Amino acid sequence: MFEKMDGFKPKNCMSGYDFELWVQSILTTLKFDAKRTKGNDNGVDIIATLDERGNQLKYYIQCKFHNRPVGKTPVQEVYTGCNYFGNDGYPVVITNNRMSSETKAYAKQIGVELITEYQLNELSLLLKTGKIVNENYTGLMGIILGKLTRRLDLFEKAVKAYNKEPIKNVETTDKEKLKNELINTFDQVDLLLQESAELQMRSNACQQQAMSLQKEALLRNLNCL
Repeated sequence: MFEKMDGFKPKNCMSGYDFELWVQSILTTLKFDAKRTKGNDNGVDIIATLDERGNQLKYYIQCKFHNRPVGKTPVQEVYTGCNYFGNDGYPVVITNNRMSSETKAYAKQIGVELITEYQLNELSLLLKTGKIVNENYTGLMGIILGKLTRRLDLFEKAVKAYNKEPIKNVETTDKEKLKNELINTFDQVDLLLQESAELQMRSNACQQQAMSLQKEALLRNLNCL
């Protein structure tokens, strides 16, 4: 099924509408009940629910099909949209392009999950080779990974992340402040490293495309001689 859909690379999408349908078909294939909101969506394109292994999960998803990096606006919109629809699920942005480390840090701070070009390429690689690039995903991405690989441990880890108790509002000591600052710094380092990896991936893809075009041009030139 996924092979017919170009795996997790939306090659045949020509518009945002196509991309919404593509995301919906992926989720439906993975046994989600995925419905498009249509019309005045209030920042939410798809509402997807999953009832599996005693877990009832709901996702409010905004799809962004762009030819340039995606900024903070979709993150803000889906966060607001999730609240508009009752705040009984988890906001997610899915895009065919990349997001900056700044946008990722902002999304993490307000609790919006991001599935970008980088994650979609990881899933495509999984379909081609059977190899998992990163087993540490939680949320919707972790659930997709667990369902694709049929690994219950990955599925349960992804779901378990939702069951964390909220942090209590207590007075923070200087030591705890320093610890939090260090954690935030390391989080920023991780985001920057991921952004670097995404840019390298895009650079490699552009290089391959350039070599392919160069080869095609040389062959045409030879045919003209």
